[in-house]
Amino acid sequence: MSTELDRKVDALDKAMKRMRTTMTALPNRVGGFKKEHDETARKIATMVTLVEAARPLFNTDKNAPRARRR
Repeated sequence: MSTELDRKVDALDKAMKRMRTTMTALPNRVGGFKKEHDETARKIATMVTLVEAARPLFNTDKNAPRARRR
């Protein structure tokens, strides 16, 4: 599951970078697109950060060391 998660996060990162470079061709503030892009980028960055922080929970390897709970 972790490798699938890595691929999804990488694909999302590439898509956001491609969108940013594509936006340079658009005139500034076309129909509020920049504002919506910035809001979306913030939300996706938050989601990616949360998913990466939860990565140990997705580890399905039975032999991997587990975190101790108190």
